[in-house]
Amino acid sequence: MADIMDMLTGITRLVKTTTLNHQEATSVVLQLEVPAPVHDVWAACTEADSIQKWFLPISGDLGIGGRYALEGNASGEVLDCNAGRSFRVSWVMGQGPDSELLFTVTPTNVDHSLVELAHTSTVDPEMMANYGPGSVGVGWDGALLGLQHYLRGIPTGPQHRPAPEIMNPFMAASSEAWADAAIANGANPGDARAAARRTTAFYTGTDGQGAS
Repeated sequence: MADIMDMLTGITRLVKTTTLNHQEATSVVLQLEVPAPVHDVWAACTEADSIQKWFLPISGDLGIGGRYALEGNASGEVLDCNAGRSFRVSWVMGQGPDSELLFTVTPTNVDHSLVELAHTSTVDPEMMANYGPGSVGVGWDGALLGLQHYLRGIPTGPQHRPAPEIMNPFMAASSEAWADAAIANGANPGDARAAARRTTAFYTGTDGQGAS
């Protein structure tokens, strides 16, 4: 429990208002230093056999212009790649809004790297008001937890998902951290905290729906 909460507090979170495909969009940005050299991080995030061990099974063509699909989750196209440093993909979930993911990894020393994830989407204003950036950010906090465990050699992936009594406090703390980031971006504090509570209820299944 202490390990995953320590990881959570080690993430830097930013919320930015931007544009995507000429429409107003929101970016959630996560930065985390991980205990692995760049080449190991890059392999973990770009090789299908590795991705499925800490995230989800993936199929398709992972080269530029190729299309991929994550089992039960997003699909999209590989838009750009700077091998060993960054890649950008479209990120589509069902009939959801336009969305892109930019991944960057930078060495901080010989055996540590800084990972940055920026997920930009043209989120429906009503959804953003109801759930805030945590609607996307909580899921990425969980993904970075899986990545860090994988890089440390700790069993991870869907089959090793921690029990609810461990993950629910993690998701509640993640929701609150995203409320902090929203407030720093100019959101009304009361509205941001209320959105965080709704996000926590969604991810923990206490709103009657549960996370997808």
